[in-house]
Amino acid sequence: MTRFRTLLSASVVSNLGDGMLLGALPLLTAQVTRDPVAVSSVTAFTWLPWLVFSLPVGVLVDRVDRRRLMVVMDGVRVIVVGALAVAVTADAANLPLLFGFAFAMGIAETMFDNGAQTILPSVVTAADLPRANGRLFAAEVTANQFIGPPLGSALFVVAAAAPFAVDAASFALSGVLLASIPGHYRTVGRVRAPMRTEIAEGVRWLWNHRVIRSFAIGAATLNVTFTAGMSLLVLFAQTELDIGDAGFGVLLAGMAVGSTAGSLVASKVVARLGSRAAVVAAVATIGGSLLGVAFTCNAVMAGALLAITGFAQMVWNVVAVSYRQAVVPDELLGRINSVYRLLAYGSFPIGALVGGMLAANAGLGAPWLFAGIGTLLLVPWLLKAL
Repeated sequence: MTRFRTLLSASVVSNLGDGMLLGALPLLTAQVTRDPVAVSSVTAFTWLPWLVFSLPVGVLVDRVDRRRLMVVMDGVRVIVVGALAVAVTADAANLPLLFGFAFAMGIAETMFDNGAQTILPSVVTAADLPRANGRLFAAEVTANQFIGPPLGSALFVVAAAAPFAVDAASFALSGVLLASIPGHYRTVGRVRAPMRTEIAEGVRWLWNHRVIRSFAIGAATLNVTFTAGMSLLVLFAQTELDIGDAGFGVLLAGMAVGSTAGSLVASKVVARLGSRAAVVAAVATIGGSLLGVAFTCNAVMAGALLAITGFAQMVWNVVAVSYRQAVVPDELLGRINSVYRLLAYGSFPIGALVGGMLAANAGLGAPWLFAGIGTLLLVPWLLKAL
């Protein structure tokens, strides 16, 4: 368990910095421009690498030592975030810079996150995967969404470059912790084939597995609808809810409260309801909560609805990730994760752009209306697919 505790510690440190970035980057973007399409496009550029590079990254993760890959990506993120901190200090931040920063961070995150999910079955036993994933999700949510965003927005108010400088330091410490984990995490005895052949093998395996295919399609749909609203939360909070920069961070923290609770009790929810019922109930809950956000102008109510959304999302995540890690062979896990995330994460930029266009033409409540209705329409499909 020492290796898992070190992995967990690295996750906490890294996600605390990520959380500050989550709170500060939208504020920096809103300071540069008030155009909804431009604001949502920064989110789109963050997720675009999942759409472009996910499949070859999966092959890479199955070929190299996964721990070393994560350490290298932490180093890359230190450089990228540090450069943004310098640019903000010099008052040189502009939209092209933010687009480039978001895209570069997205590339590093694509490699790091695939490695992180792929390495876990080598660190804990299969029976411990749901509990380990729950603890990792709890640590991630607490640092990334609960503590980080309000801290990042507060630091941004004091000094715009501060949250980015602290984020760079967090990636450096994460890299040091990961480098201290003993052992090798490369698939042993695997015969390499051309990259195109290996990608095709991963795609076929996922598509022929009915349950994982259904989870991937469901995740893609959820992410399109959810991101349509969340990519513009900063403008929705400032304009419709009439709360300031620090209030935006608190609103994100409200969602994190629910997410943390969900990650801690998800295994109990699944044990009581069963995996299928828990997943369907979670999606129905997400849809109803997002629909509620569209019709509220009260910041407290919006925070409560986002907390409920976060709780339900964690139930979905723990079930989907644990199942995938348990049934996919180790020599295919990197590629299956990459195909899954191509569908799931590649939909984030689509959702962000849809949200930006809806807001520009129908107001800031329209993306949330789309999110709620679109998610609820997924429920009957899941009942059949699973």
